[in-house]
Amino acid sequence: MNAGHIFVTMGNILNFKSDAWLLPVDRKASPGTGWTTALPRLRKSLNANNLEPLRNETAFAVALGDWPDNEPMPVLTAVPFHGVEAAEDLRPRFRAFLDVATDGLVDRPRRDRNASGRSLLAVPFFGTGHGGGNIYRGEILRVLFEEAYAEAARSGVDVVFVFQDQAGFALAQQQRRGRPAAWSSLRDSHLAEARKLAELAQAGILVPFLGAGVSISAGAPTWERLLEHLAEEAGLSELEKTALKGLGNLDRASVLRTFYADRSQAAGKLTLGEAVKSAVDMKKYGLAPSLLACLPSEGAITLNYDSLFETAAEDAGNPRNVIPGKGRDTVAKWVLKLHGSVEEPESIVLTRDDYLDYSATKEALSALVKAHLITHHLLFVGFGLSDDHFHEIMHDVRRALPAKEAGGNFGTALMLDSDSMRQHLWGKHLSLVSMADPDSSEPDVEQAARTLEIFLDALIAYSSDSHSFLLADAYDGGLSPDERKLREALLTLKSLPAANGASSAAPVIDRMLRELGWDGKAPKSEPLP
Repeated sequence: MNAGHIFVTMGNILNFKSDAWLLPVDRKASPGTGWTTALPRLRKSLNANNLEPLRNETAFAVALGDWPDNEPMPVLTAVPFHGVEAAEDLRPRFRAFLDVATDGLVDRPRRDRNASGRSLLAVPFFGTGHGGGNIYRGEILRVLFEEAYAEAARSGVDVVFVFQDQAGFALAQQQRRGRPAAWSSLRDSHLAEARKLAELAQAGILVPFLGAGVSISAGAPTWERLLEHLAEEAGLSELEKTALKGLGNLDRASVLRTFYADRSQAAGKLTLGEAVKSAVDMKKYGLAPSLLACLPSEGAITLNYDSLFETAAEDAGNPRNVIPGKGRDTVAKWVLKLHGSVEEPESIVLTRDDYLDYSATKEALSALVKAHLITHHLLFVGFGLSDDHFHEIMHDVRRALPAKEAGGNFGTALMLDSDSMRQHLWGKHLSLVSMADPDSSEPDVEQAARTLEIFLDALIAYSSDSHSFLLADAYDGGLSPDERKLREALLTLKSLPAANGASSAAPVIDRMLRELGWDGKAPKSEPLP
């Protein structure tokens, strides 16, 4: 197996769909009340497992092997008894986690991940909480990366670092951008495309457009599987299911609506919208929604019914107002749900009638997409470009902009395969980037899906331009010598009278320093001569 990949994202590790994850514990093998409150079954599992090796330090990591197979497996990993005195204190403990997690997954069912079937290990910023390693965050990050990359090369496992603070996330991305082999599994053309899109993201004109493929890594069904599930739930006979498959997707959904309408009169029976919600309402997001939630974009558009992207965005510190919806006055960013949401099952657009009624009832939503096609660069992810409603929107935009019809495009579509006919159909309007291996004679959808995840990881890394770690005391150890000199020079600005209210530029300087991680305290550095 080829080497695994190291991903970096923002989020809440409890909401992330992985195979196993690192759960820090103290000298009593206790994770603390925060974890036991968030995970009700955790206390029972702690009592059922032998944790003495953690308490007497004959082992640094223990997997909770009795954890349900359909949930990410926690691996208890002990911080040093007497706190973190140096980053190297964490190396053997993190190595133990990687070994125990990898070994413990051998006999467990794999996650339903639309990639290569590799195990995915999720890791918080280990050793930087109550373990006392806050002042060594830069060095700790280097140690964790070294061990993660070594394990990925050895066993082929994938590791995702899930950060909750922007400074740690920003420093992690900078460190990875400095590693020549960080995205070695991508072709040069892919990495160049990721960097080009990252520039558009930094300029504020890249808008993600999410299709069903984005949610598959969390276990959400494809359109075909969704219709099959709905037919099963509606109680269709095998003969009826076979006949149903002879219809187009929209007509199949229309027929299913009649079945659900007939039976919904009975007590306890779901409506079609409620049945769709039960099938797609995933609680944990995968890599794709999490990575896209980190993209610096004011807006996002999705055809998906689930709330995975919204949850991931909230966890990443980028909350979104849902359109249509009530909205929050304090939230500026938004996500447009073109085809409805599980939060309002009856809003879901699924049948032919739903599509035909759309223009009459929700034209304002289509208008927002059209405006962004004209003024922004849309990034289509997990979307096959076959949706009838999208075709109608593109037709209206091309008709309104005949000059752009002749040259230029409205966005970039990341595709799992390479299709010459699709290129003929869309090549004038969209830049199609295939994730498929051009040297392979047979299509490998799983490998292409994995390449897409790594592509998104590179895109997010190169679009991250935050330097909120630069002036943060806890990250001093992660800076290069030149960065330390810059840090010292910047901190001396607050020693100058003009930067402390004597000049109208003082608020601007103050804001700049805080964006770079300054905590507002008096600088420790001496003023420049």
